[in-house]
Amino acid sequence: MIDRIPAIDRPIYVAVDKARLQDDDLCVGVERQGKWHFVPLFILNSHEIVNHDDAPSIAYCPLAGLSVAIDGRTYISGLLRWDAFVLYDPDSKALILPFDQSSVDGERQVPLQSLELLSFAGIRRKFPDARILSPAAHDGNRSAYGSYPRDRELGLGHAKPGVRGKYDPRTETIHPKERVLIVGTPSRMMKAYPFSSLAAATDNAQQTFTDHVDGVELVLSYDAQFRHAQVSAAGDTIKARAFSYYFALRQHLPDLPVYELAE
Repeated sequence: MIDRIPAIDRPIYVAVDKARLQDDDLCVGVERQGKWHFVPLFILNSHEIVNHDDAPSIAYCPLAGLSVAIDGRTYISGLLRWDAFVLYDPDSKALILPFDQSSVDGERQVPLQSLELLSFAGIRRKFPDARILSPAAHDGNRSAYGSYPRDRELGLGHAKPGVRGKYDPRTETIHPKERVLIVGTPSRMMKAYPFSSLAAATDNAQQTFTDHVDGVELVLSYDAQFRHAQVSAAGDTIKARAFSYYFALRQHLPDLPVYELAE
């Protein structure tokens, strides 16, 4: 089952002006060789992993909407835990739970590196020197998951016990497929920020706002035009460590604080 969904081990990147993407194509990226390198999510629908020899691997789980960056080569194990992939480390032969930031047996901590998520139009505007994984060189199906990224389905049948079927819109205030920024250190996720809360906090042309986590002041921003959420902190220790769907966050990290805009 390992690597049954084939990872991209030899990525081919092109300049931003050479990439033929739609403006609203979401891309996830890591810093590599002094430049940001981005991969469109529609390519990751088919491959889920892009490995680099000189930078963190990019991993994306379409079921959980989970984007993470992990040091070293990583592959799909073929296993799921609560509608999120379980990764495989070929060097240690360990199975990795990305939400837990650890191996399945709990013997190894798995640091998550910083990453960026935004639309292709945002990359052109904010990262003009970035490199884009060439869509011409890799398979990618824009409609591989149909309406799943927009509907209220909770995964595809491997939900956490006690969480089944669909969200009830009468009791849930956040759509299950809303994207969430998760911030923290390499070893610990610390707080989650739904994009709708970020948008509300930066409404009325307010570009940034502050929040506090474990006594550390964070500066957060959200650009709704480019669906771009960012965080910075003194000492540069707390950064964006993951993005996911809201329902997946609730299943895997139910006790993680979630930002709510004050009334």
